[in-house]
Amino acid sequence: MFVTQRSFSPKSSHQGFTLIELVIVIIILGIVATAAAPKFINLQSDAKVNVLYGIAGQIESTTDMVKAKARVQGLVPVAEEPGMGPALQEYVVDFGFGKVEVDWRNLCPEAQGEVVDGDTAMTFRDFMNIDLTGGLKDSLDNQYYKIGYKLPLSGTPTNEGCYVVYDSFGKPDCTVTVVDAECR
Repeated sequence: MFVTQRSFSPKSSHQGFTLIELVIVIIILGIVATAAAPKFINLQSDAKVNVLYGIAGQIESTTDMVKAKARVQGLVPVAEEPGMGPALQEYVVDFGFGKVEVDWRNLCPEAQGEVVDGDTAMTFRDFMNIDLTGGLKDSLDNQYYKIGYKLPLSGTPTNEGCYVVYDSFGKPDCTVTVVDAECR
């Protein structure tokens, strides 16, 4: 059996990059990053806007479901407030897992109803199965349910911010509006 041995010389013919080559590569990477960064930033704001439109769709579906259940229960919109007490208590829809007060003008679920038959009425938040993480927050009062990334400071919706607003007292019907002025 023959064994061959190779000898390696400490001097190799391989050379590394020169300083000029490294500087040129860094400059090229900087130019590419400068051109690509705005596109990645836009993706984040586009994602926020798309999340808001998805939430708006969920709110509209929920509203349609409540209105359909109210009609099945025999409720119809009326032109004048039915009054307090038993007449107003008729404008309550029972889902089995909770009751929701609907507006007598349009049968839309109120964003935050009052006490119904001694029970606390469901709020619009109870219908939404949304994880309030990733910067999402919400607020509600009797008329408005607002959910998004940047809500208005006052209770009244504005054209500024990055959110969806549900107005349960809209005339002639409740409204869902996406405000995306400050999502970008």
